Amino acid sequence: MSEKVLLIENDPAVRDLITYILEDEGMMVVQLTTPEDLDAMAPSTPDLALIDEWIPGGPGHRFCLRIKQIWQMSHIPMIIMSTALHVEDIMADCRADAYISKPFDLNELLAKVREQLRH
Repeated sequence: MSEKVLLIENDPAVRDLITYILEDEGMMVVQLTTPEDLDAMAPSTPDLALIDEWIPGGPGHRFCLRIKQIWQMSHIPMIIMSTALHVEDIMADCRADAYISKPFDLNELLAKVREQLRH
């Protein structure tokens, strides 16, 4: 069974690129574009969440905290992605497990995703 990755990214080109790369690695990618879609996601819990800091409806770190409050999803590893200089602080504030600075290297993205899925 393949790992399921929840991807929340505001840029369609980046979203499509990440989806392509992860699916090529055998992962299933579920894309969400708004925080309102999260409630429908809870019954089919993903194995990992990749969350952009700049998403419609508010900052990604608030969305990360919201996911952590849903008991069915509170255990899943989360990776925050951002162009912000202080992305490491954002990661700590929202209790994410890792971060990826944008622009990112595709090998770094895959390595961090694999590392978090192993936990």
